[in-house]
This record gives sequence, structure tokens and C-alpha cells, in this order.
Amino acid sequence: MRALLALLALGALLTLHELAHLLAARIFGTRAIVFSFGIGPPLFGFRALGQRWTLGAIPFGGWLRLEGENPHDATRASGVPFAALSVARRLAIFAAGPLGSWLVGVGLLAVLFAAGTHQPVATEVGAVDPGSVAARAGFHPGDRVLSVDGAPVHRWSDLVDGLGRAAGTIVAVEVARGGETRVLQVTPELDAEGRARIGLRQLYRFERLAPAEAARRAMRHSDVVLGRLLREAGQVLAQPWWGAARSHTVGALVWGAAEAAGASADALVRALAALSFGLALFFLLPLPSLDGGRMLLTVWEAATGRPVDARVQTLLQTLSLLAGVAAVAWLAYGEVRQALSVTLLR
Repeated sequence: MRALLALLALGALLTLHELAHLLAARIFGTRAIVFSFGIGPPLFGFRALGQRWTLGAIPFGGWLRLEGENPHDATRASGVPFAALSVARRLAIFAAGPLGSWLVGVGLLAVLFAAGTHQPVATEVGAVDPGSVAARAGFHPGDRVLSVDGAPVHRWSDLVDGLGRAAGTIVAVEVARGGETRVLQVTPELDAEGRARIGLRQLYRFERLAPAEAARRAMRHSDVVLGRLLREAGQVLAQPWWGAARSHTVGALVWGAAEAAGASADALVRALAALSFGLALFFLLPLPSLDGGRMLLTVWEAATGRPVDARVQTLLQTLSLLAGVAAVAWLAYGEVRQALSVTLLR
């Protein structure tokens, strides 16, 4: 049930992504021949706002067809053909989808922060796991971490990164406690997933922010989430694409949303925001079937003075689509094999 809710949430975020493209297209003078809520054969449709709207048989995501976007499509609407728009306007329409996904993520976080949620205190320790490496080293709740091996700590991620670089070696962590500074010696240990851990938990305090501050905090937090997503994507790509050792982090955003659906509204909103940020990054990939690839082809047209041949565009889009399907199938195979290996070892 949770997996179904996660897929429905993903579909809703994909629909909002496509609606952002539609809004930009309308702003810049072209129209959609059709916009479909869901995929598959249309169940029914209607005309409104100068275009056709349909409901697909499968309620997942959405898609739109702009006038003149497909060079092989002779269908015409009442607006300016997409191909007749300037390069800048076409780039703006392509970029609107990822930008829209980012704004949806920021909006979700802003609403959460304005309604009230537990916010992390930058470098303050909230709890120390009993019997952990940190407990043996003398860490106390309320300690404020100042530096790791001399490197200043401005946010909790600085502490995590510093410990990660020093896994298995002695690290000097400077903390502030009761108006004094202390240097604690600790040796980070690797957990089952290969991450350095010492048993510290960050302090969280409940806060309700004013709308303007909530929006600013949400935008700042989006930078943190995007940076983490990029690092995790790099780690996944650096791993081998075969065998049972495949990382199970593939699809973690979707399944994270599934787990959050059964936890709390706070966790669910944060998971959906992270998923929306992940979609923004995904669609910026330089693949011809994605927004990033279309932007790249448009820049090529601007640089050379002529558009890429329609047949070449169709071939590139078909190949990238096939490659995407193959990658998804291969990743799914890796995930299933990983899950089976874990189950058999229990």
C-alpha cells in the first residue's frame, strides 16, 4: 500500500512538472495541442483554454504535445509553432519543468516550516547513543561541535564529512561545553552500509517560521538536499553495475516517500520535497528525451545556425529512450538481486 502511495505521489509530481512546461509555453506564445493527465489511451477529454485536455487510462504522471514541437507532426493549434519561437524562449520552456519541480519542493518545505516542524540546530549534539564510540570518548548532549581535526564545523554535514574522511583513524573533535572548549579523541567506525558513525545525534527544536522566513529557509535547505542528492548519485554511478553488491540506494527517494507515508506528515512532506528536487536533477540530464538533452540540442542549433535534422533528433530520442528503459530494467534487476541476497542471508 505504501509503495502504491509513493508511486501516486511520484505521478503527481511528474504532472506538476509537465504543467510547468505548459505554463511556460503559454507565457511565451505557443500552445499545447493536448495535455493528458495520466498515460495510456484517453478515457475522455474536453476543450478549454484553447486546447484539448484528456484523462489517460493509467493515472500516473502526465504529458503534453506542443504545437510544432514534433517536426513530423502536421497537427496545428491556434498559437505560434514551437519551432518558430526564439532559442531563448524554447530554452525557457524546456527549463520550466526542472524549475517547476524545484519550486514544488521549495513550496512543500516552506509550508512545512510555516506550519511548524522540528528544525536541526546547526552543530549541537542532541543525544549520544549509550555505549557508542562517542559515549566512550566523552561526548555529552548539548555539546556544540567547533572543528574536526582543525577543520571548522559550520553545519552538521561538515562533521559527518570530516568523520567520513577519517574512518578507522583517531580524530580530534573540538567541542564547546559550559563556556569551555574541549578536545575529544574519537575513532569513527564504519556501519553496515560503509558510513562512518560514532553515535552522535543532532539536536532538533520545534520552530514555526513566518511565511517569508519559511520561504528563505526552504530555499537554503534545497541547496543542502540537492548537494546530497548529487553526492549520492555520484556514489551510485561509481559502483559496479553487476552482482549482488549493487547499492540499494537506487530508488531510495521513491521508497523513502513510501516509508514516510506510514510515519508522519512531517516526514512525508520532507520526502516528497526531496523527491521533487530529485526529479529536477533527473530531467536536467543531457539525454535527448529529457529536458537537459533538448536544451543541449537547442544550444547546438544556436551555435551552428541550423537545427539538428529531424531524423537525427528522432533517432537520438529513440536511442535515449531505449537506453533509459534498459537502465531502469538493469537497476531493477540489481535491486531484486540485492533484496534476495539479503533475504537469503537472514
